[in-house]
Amino acid sequence: MDELKQSLEELKKQLKGLSAELKEVSNDIIEAKFSEYPIFVAHQENARIGELLFDRTEYGFAYSINATTIERLIELNIIQEDKLADFKKAYGDVNKNYCVLWLKGEFTRFVFMPF
Repeated sequence: MDELKQSLEELKKQLKGLSAELKEVSNDIIEAKFSEYPIFVAHQENARIGELLFDRTEYGFAYSINATTIERLIELNIIQEDKLADFKKAYGDVNKNYCVLWLKGEFTRFVFMPF
């Protein structure tokens, strides 16, 4: 479990360094009316969910970051319709928080962070 905790801390550190950029992308997605709930995907493989924002090899990061939407994750059945209200509650205010789908093998989970 220590390895998981260490990986999560590494992810959080990377995300904090990208906070301004993620906020800008999030605002763009909302303003363009693509979605009210932007979601970022952190991965080490070539995840085909959303659009690539930061390639980990290009930037020397632990994780590549993609941008997608809640609607796309519903289409992919990653978020179930019956859990949508709970998900939105956990997400909170989209102007203050963001959500990352952290693809970490069997430990894949959603991480909610303040900007």
